[in-house]
Amino acid sequence: MNALIRIASFAAVLAAAAPAHAAVNLITNGTFDTPNYGSGNWGDSASGVSGWYNATDSIEIGSSSVYGLSCISTGCQNLEVNANQSPTVVTQTLTGLTPGQTYVVSFDYGVRNNADLSTVLTTSFAGASVTNSTAVDGSGWTLTTFDAVATSTSETLSFYGVTDPCVGTCGNEVTNVSVSAVPEISTWAMMLLGFAGVGFAGYRRTTNRLSGTAAA
Repeated sequence: MNALIRIASFAAVLAAAAPAHAAVNLITNGTFDTPNYGSGNWGDSASGVSGWYNATDSIEIGSSSVYGLSCISTGCQNLEVNANQSPTVVTQTLTGLTPGQTYVVSFDYGVRNNADLSTVLTTSFAGASVTNSTAVDGSGWTLTTFDAVATSTSETLSFYGVTDPCVGTCGNEVTNVSVSAVPEISTWAMMLLGFAGVGFAGYRRTTNRLSGTAAA
């Protein structure tokens, strides 16, 4: 009986831990480390930003310290989505998705230290969207997440710098971008049943061996 309790406890631990380990980030270069400009530097690139695309403007990435923000990504870099000229739209298209599957989108959002107070960013994916804004520039990073249901095998994640009345420097900062599928409950249930079955089979074999030893 104690063995069965241990099996059940192990299954419960797996149920709690498995989704965290199973989430696979489908985004390429979500920390904007490529190309790497080094500490205290930044650059505008019309091409060469791995995974990302901008149809109307260059893509600006750089060291988070340039924008007055702390280092929270592997390479300490982030994307800047401008809003003071023609609004920047930075996108990445994901393929191989499952229609009807729920995906969770997450990223860290910040505003550069000398930005206009009305800086606004809209992020969209698979028909769902979220808007970030801040009343205090240089206030640090804020984790943003939202769920979206894929309607096609291909969906585009877009970061859109909303036009505002600022003059000069206006920047929405983004890093640690992730899109991952939410595991189906039925999938985890089947896995847990499998683990429980293997554990119970081992328990039966152990019990049978002990019974045989006692009989001898």
